[in-house]
Amino acid sequence: MASVIEATRALPERYEVVNGEVVEVPPVSGFAAEVANRIRDELTVYGRTTNRGRTRNDMLFRLPLPEDRSRNRSPDVAFITYDRWPADRVLPYRTNPVDVVPELVVEVASPTDEVDELFAKAHEYLRAGVRLVWLVIPRIRQVYALTSTTQPPRVFDESSTLDGGDVLPGFTASVAALIPAAVVEE
Repeated sequence: MASVIEATRALPERYEVVNGEVVEVPPVSGFAAEVANRIRDELTVYGRTTNRGRTRNDMLFRLPLPEDRSRNRSPDVAFITYDRWPADRVLPYRTNPVDVVPELVVEVASPTDEVDELFAKAHEYLRAGVRLVWLVIPRIRQVYALTSTTQPPRVFDESSTLDGGDVLPGFTASVAALIPAAVVEE
């Protein structure tokens, strides 16, 4: 029997589990990582000042779906309220994924991402119990906020102020500050 260390070495650096299969997740672009970090920073301030929860990035979460109870996803950024994971609840040292569904997940598109796949993943998050999904498309400096699989998303552009709606009451951030202008190579 393989040791835990050997089993861990066999896994890709970034992965998710879909329909029982380990799926390697390609690395994000440097620009997408910068956008994700800016969003995480703003959410961290919100979580600390309101004492509502914590942010995490690139953490693997169990997202049970009726058709795939073992679904695991690793969003670029997640916000977990203390209602869902109390501040004093400890994380298991070796266990992956974390067995909690975040309140908010953020996916930031990299140049290699297909937008329709990101929207499909957003719907998956919502069906698993995530209350708010932000799909961030840096190239066009827009954020799509989804709270339902049956309703159209709210769209925030670079002149907008992103808000957390009733999921993160009082949260606001300038889209232009979250998604800086970039040089797009052709």
